[in-house]
Amino acid sequence: MGRVVMLVLTLMMSGRMMTLAFLHRAGRGEAGDPPAAWLMPLIGDAVIGATALAVAWAVWRGRGPMVWAAIIAWNAVGLWDALSAYIVSRSVPWPEFFMIQTFGASMFFVAAAMHLVMIWLALSPAFRDDVLDNPRLG
Repeated sequence: MGRVVMLVLTLMMSGRMMTLAFLHRAGRGEAGDPPAAWLMPLIGDAVIGATALAVAWAVWRGRGPMVWAAIIAWNAVGLWDALSAYIVSRSVPWPEFFMIQTFGASMFFVAAAMHLVMIWLALSPAFRDDVLDNPRLG
């Protein structure tokens, strides 16, 4: 069950790829454009979102210590990005972003919580042993 939960949460993170639409506008200063300070969180979201499908495959089928470490590392980066985006949002607001208008600061904490759950699941003995002990699937 833990693997399914982790898979679903990982697939949900692919939605963070939508920030690719805003990268080229960061810091331009036109109405609705993200402030320049948002460039790092936007890049972080784009990376997490763009790699989510590969990580989902690793969660579902991957085996070996490198796969396990990559899953944990990807979630640690995602956690860091979500919390750093919250800090940026508090110091340099971007009120025109529809996600902030809809969900407010809670969206950063929900993303962080999702990554914490995935790290917890990846560290669970059942998942860890399954990924580390089973031979690579063909």
